[in-house]
Amino acid sequence: MSEIGSVQPADRPAPVVAPVAAAAPARAVAAEPTRTPLEPAVKLDLSAEADAPSPAQTEADYRAQYVRDADARQMVYQVVDPASGDIVVQLPTVTVLKARAYAEREAAQTARAGAQTAQVDRKA
Repeated sequence: MSEIGSVQPADRPAPVVAPVAAAAPARAVAAEPTRTPLEPAVKLDLSAEADAPSPAQTEADYRAQYVRDADARQMVYQVVDPASGDIVVQLPTVTVLKARAYAEREAAQTARAGAQTAQVDRKA
């Protein structure tokens, strides 16, 4: 085996690279645009007038609502299509709500079973 130190570099001249002129900008950069404040991400109006539909509302507009899920004992956000009454979006999803309700039931049963320690036969 040979050592790396015994390898000699090749006797080649370094390649000549031509200098590159700086590219001119394609368009002039405008000054900082004026910024307008953003609207709040979520608006929640709990007044009596909020329940009344606006006259410009069409069937394509969706309706948002909050519902309390009895099994998971949690508030659920839903977006409903007013034309069909179908739930378009729900947070948390139905799967998550069912999993939470199942986990709570299992935890309650485990706590009850833990109070009653059963005898285990460990003989083979």
